[in-house]
Amino acid sequence: MVVTIKKQDNQFAEPMRIACEDWGKYDYKPTVTAYISYDDAGFCVRYVITESDPTRVYTHHFDPVHKDSCAEFFVNFDPEHSDRYINFEVNANGAMNPAFRKDRYIFEPLKVEEIESFDIKVNIEPDQWTVSYHIPFNFIKKYYPQFDIKTCRYVVGNLYKCGDETPVYHLLSYFPMPDGDDDFHQPSTFRTIAVQPDE
Repeated sequence: MVVTIKKQDNQFAEPMRIACEDWGKYDYKPTVTAYISYDDAGFCVRYVITESDPTRVYTHHFDPVHKDSCAEFFVNFDPEHSDRYINFEVNANGAMNPAFRKDRYIFEPLKVEEIESFDIKVNIEPDQWTVSYHIPFNFIKKYYPQFDIKTCRYVVGNLYKCGDETPVYHLLSYFPMPDGDDDFHQPSTFRTIAVQPDE
């Protein structure tokens, strides 16, 4: 499960299989693979999800996209200097509901223009859908002023797949959730994801 985010073409990034079902009660487990890399301007995130006809009711940013077929990346980009994280939640329409958070209850929604800068792209095929987006370093530095990709050695976070109001309710995570807790907004459960610095 050890993975390193590297500076490279995202097509060659290490696969991260989001396959932990720690609750013992959800039989539906679509194949979900995430790829994270970075380029000169920011982090590249891509999900490939084997799922026919994904639920995609919500069409606007800040809608409750977790109710749809949803891919999520919760991450603290500078855990040495901050206890805050950003939850990037996106559905198969490319609608995103992100915020800068302390936890589930204390948060600051991102701005629409910030979301638009992520260049979200979705491709839906008969048996799978893909979503990708780009998180600019300039955006990250607004929330983590001491962040520098040249010295960054790791981030902390987790990746998820969910669908609260899909035909088959399901939850999956990359790193295991302790004690089968289904609340993703627990930064104390985040784990280290290595970053190979740009030197």
